[in-house]
Amino acid sequence: MKPLAQAAREMPQSGIRRITNLAVAVPDCIRLEVGEPNFPTPPHIVEAAGKAARDGFTRYTASQGLESLREAMSAKLERVNGLIVPPERIVATNGALSGLFTTCLALLDPGDELLIPDPGWPNWEMMILAARGVPVRYSTPKEQSFLPRPETMDHLVTARTKAILVNSPSNPTGAVMSEALVRQLVDFARRHDLWVISDECYDECLFEGEHVSPSRFDPDGRVISLFSCSKTYAMTGWRVGYAAVPEHAIEVVAKMQQPVLGNICSVAQKAAEAALNGPQDCVGEMRDYYRARRDQAVAMLEAAGFPTSRPAGAFYIMVDVGPGDTTSFALDLLRQHKVAVAPGETFGPGGRGLVRVALCVGQEALEIGLGRLIEVVRERRQD
Repeated sequence: MKPLAQAAREMPQSGIRRITNLAVAVPDCIRLEVGEPNFPTPPHIVEAAGKAARDGFTRYTASQGLESLREAMSAKLERVNGLIVPPERIVATNGALSGLFTTCLALLDPGDELLIPDPGWPNWEMMILAARGVPVRYSTPKEQSFLPRPETMDHLVTARTKAILVNSPSNPTGAVMSEALVRQLVDFARRHDLWVISDECYDECLFEGEHVSPSRFDPDGRVISLFSCSKTYAMTGWRVGYAAVPEHAIEVVAKMQQPVLGNICSVAQKAAEAALNGPQDCVGEMRDYYRARRDQAVAMLEAAGFPTSRPAGAFYIMVDVGPGDTTSFALDLLRQHKVAVAPGETFGPGGRGLVRVALCVGQEALEIGLGRLIEVVRERRQD
């Protein structure tokens, strides 16, 4: 039998999912490896979906998404992000992930290079490889508060470089880019004639500062921005995201959704519409809760003498566990201490010596899980 596709065979698996697949089988495991809000989806959102299903709203919709949903997305982009994006330039996607993937399909020819942060979410690399592109990492080291320095990145650009991906607030580091840095990155892209893919899934999970969308500084129409309902409204399983696309690219980006998923779930679209149009108190309440968990984790790590960043957004913190293979560290922590964390190497070479701890858990779970991690690291340092 002929072999499976080489790109699929050689594509690295997400180290987060590897740990998750093992953790679900460990009784009483403390789950700090996955970015899953520990809140139920707010009742008014669930009720909107239930009503849609009861009313028979269970058929195909337009591939680009319901017009009423895209109008709600457009209103949110203006209200929260300061962006004027008409509904016809918005694509409702199956989570931000499918929007990111179809954007890669729309932009990349085989062999084209796309610059991605290091450390950065592993699925970016996977989707670039699936689109037959080449991921090229730019450094966002802990010594720079996990932020890039555009003035040092020119050497990464070649004749095949097509785009740069930026992510703020960052997964996995929680770093938030200033307005000045965002402007620099857009200027970098303009200087090298690159597209900008802006992953803004955590735009409303901000603890300090301001979230700044690159599209605010984009007169050329080179920025494609991706957003999500998953984290903002505790809707991870509903799979609703959206892409804001320049006018000259919207036809192709929307078309690439057709071979991937056709259209997103009709009932989930009605749920997202209710989330965006409905009361927003839940957003602030969840954000305040995650901020408290951030403060709890920072206090525990500082008290234990760990070098610690203070993430300004998202709901993750990178913990320095010392030299060595962090995948082995994470597997041992899971098997011997029933605590699941994400190994740093899965986020790229910049994640070496670090593990990602998700802060979207209960206060007690974070205290116990992080406490066990601290004790394991202390024991390793004494050996």
